[in-house]
Amino acid sequence: MRRFRDYDPFAWLYTKYWGDEYHTQVMPVLDRLVLQYLPPQAAVLDLCCGDGRIAAQLVRRKYRVTGIDGSEQMLSYARQRTSRAEFLLGDARTFKLPLRFHAAISTFDSLNHVMEADELESVFRNVYAVLQEGGSFVFDLNDEEAFRELWARTSTGVTREAVSIAQGDYNPHTGIAVCDITLFRLERNQWNRCDFRLSQKHHPRDKVIDSLQRAGFEAQAFGAGQLGMQGDIGRGRTFFLGTKNRAHSP
Repeated sequence: MRRFRDYDPFAWLYTKYWGDEYHTQVMPVLDRLVLQYLPPQAAVLDLCCGDGRIAAQLVRRKYRVTGIDGSEQMLSYARQRTSRAEFLLGDARTFKLPLRFHAAISTFDSLNHVMEADELESVFRNVYAVLQEGGSFVFDLNDEEAFRELWARTSTGVTREAVSIAQGDYNPHTGIAVCDITLFRLERNQWNRCDFRLSQKHHPRDKVIDSLQRAGFEAQAFGAGQLGMQGDIGRGRTFFLGTKNRAHSP
């Protein structure tokens, strides 16, 4: 099965030490754009659900949640967070599910990992196919500002059980950003080293809007700062809202 595997070696580090600031700030954005409009016990698709942090919060709000991710390791952590969501191993570019969802979300620039524009449009078509009429699709992407000014930084982390070094780079000619991570992890009194690379692609806002519309969505875009996200998490980030157009069949 084709799937996105890059996060398998990253899953432990991500779950333990990454993403708290983002996940704290993103729930009010989701409330504003989509959640407040959903009926009780709505069916929600969490695409690229990662370690299940948002899925667990949605479950606590009584939504019926299905999470899809390409990383088996991420899903293992997601299942530990909540047993009341359905978690499936799959790829956003190729997944197929029954038409049953009131809304779909994909957060923390997950879809920047889709490296080709035609494959991103395939994601949009897959989501469109599983949404009920009038259903909403919310996702966020890193803009070029984030890649130029934030992604290219070098960051380190040191704890009693882990040492990590993340070195980023962005090529404005190709729109491709890479982050090379070296992780030393203490396991059973022994330090083990792991090296891996994460890659993202800059998808210009106007092209994303065009792709959403070709897939059948009515599309809007909002700067993260406009929606209340603060600090570096809100910098160079755009949220997209696609609504399934009742009158359109892609």
